[in-house]
Amino acid sequence: MNITLPAELESYIAESVRCGAFASASEFVEAAARRQMQEEAWFEQKVMEGLEGPVTPLTREDLHSVRNIVRQARARQAA
Repeated sequence: MNITLPAELESYIAESVRCGAFASASEFVEAAARRQMQEEAWFEQKVMEGLEGPVTPLTREDLHSVRNIVRQARARQAA
């Protein structure tokens, strides 16, 4: 498989390999793909839990919780 990445991402991956965090660019991409799969599975589980649970009115606290989850996910993606 060949992929084309923006220079910024190529540099980031190369630096991660250079500093020893990963043995190769392939290992980096594999780890990133696995992490994405785990996050999607986690999200699907949470959606299913929500669908199976009792129906309750949406509160400001609920919205705050969802916003925090989204912020954390975005922070992980940016890291």
